[in-house]
Amino acid sequence: MALEAANEPKVSSHPYDDDDAASLNINSKLVNPFIGKTHEEMDRLINAFMEKTRIDEIYAEHIRKGAYLAQDHEAFDDLREDGLQLKPEERAALIMEDPKRGNKWNQPWTMYALVGCCSLGAAVQGWDEHNSITHMPSASAKVLVALIETLA
Repeated sequence: MALEAANEPKVSSHPYDDDDAASLNINSKLVNPFIGKTHEEMDRLINAFMEKTRIDEIYAEHIRKGAYLAQDHEAFDDLREDGLQLKPEERAALIMEDPKRGNKWNQPWTMYALVGCCSLGAAVQGWDEHNSITHMPSASAKVLVALIETLA
């Protein structure tokens, strides 16, 4: 009896309970952990997140919209049963982020300045670490110092 039960195939109600299915779906699960969740499961996850983080109730609608958009980027294309709807400015922002319909380069100037400053900082750190290891001044560090002195 025990041998017969051990040889029977394992029946699973969840696709990720099966080892083969898990290995096939691991990438999609890592990319989007909400894939395959039902509306009830999503509500339960959202409520647990809200309770755990103690986020004010005024942000609940934004959190819910974000979670459903993370699950499916087309979640608000049609009317929803739960009554959640995107405001026109939210739709416009999503269109701007969409690489097919929007312009990904249309960002605030401050963001580009921040990226530039962080890149320069990383370059200086790399040069500094390189110089501290070799104890020799590098040509790159001299060029950067000259550039900074010129801008100052």
